[in-house]
Amino acid sequence: MSFDWIKMWPALTKNFNRVIAVDFLGYGMSDKPIGHHYSLIEQANLVTDLLKMLQVDSFHILSHDYGDSVAQELLARHNNGETAYEIRSACLLNGGMFKETNFPRPIQNLLTASPLAGDILSLLSNRYIFGRGLSDVFGPNSQPSEEDLYDFWCGACHKEGYKSMAALLGYIGERSLHNTRWRKALQDSIAPIHVIYGPADPVNPSGFIDFYKREIVNGSIDVLVEGVGHYPQWEDSETVTKLYLQFVASNL
Repeated sequence: MSFDWIKMWPALTKNFNRVIAVDFLGYGMSDKPIGHHYSLIEQANLVTDLLKMLQVDSFHILSHDYGDSVAQELLARHNNGETAYEIRSACLLNGGMFKETNFPRPIQNLLTASPLAGDILSLLSNRYIFGRGLSDVFGPNSQPSEEDLYDFWCGACHKEGYKSMAALLGYIGERSLHNTRWRKALQDSIAPIHVIYGPADPVNPSGFIDFYKREIVNGSIDVLVEGVGHYPQWEDSETVTKLYLQFVASNL
């Protein structure tokens, strides 16, 4: 959600004329309809509609996790000439870009085991369970504070979003379904592709590095220090900001 970028926000707004932070449907301050079939394809459609409404026809992408998959779908459409917009560059942070290097957490597998189990577990979720699960994907030396965890939990609770946690995890299956398409989106990208990666990530462990280099030969990557995990823009925001601005500047 947009709150994930709060530590980078001052530098981004200083260096770009316009910065748009999206809360996808089901996340942050956006609507969170219960019983909705959440889809990454739908999220890409909504982003496209937003860009059209805001009259944006050229932009850079900076994404993380769930947003990486949405970015890959936008890139696929861009590569195929299906869009009215120009993607000038794409920088992706830790996320499930390839099913081969992505390992959902046990609680995620449990939530997606069956619709009934997912609904029950979502309703039973609380601040402490949520906080422990989130802390587990951060690096050992860059753990979120209790205040941070409370803020993240408040975002999940807005409009009773916690009730849709299991439904939102449908993206795990979508990543497998569209794995080839979304890999090719990076391989065939017209726009420059870059990854900033935290290696202490249990969801996307360090095997990702060699896999990415082998599969995305036209892309580049910066690997952060050993202790940075799944949320590099939160855990080491200064370095991520510096590396991101360098990437964009090198492709202007």
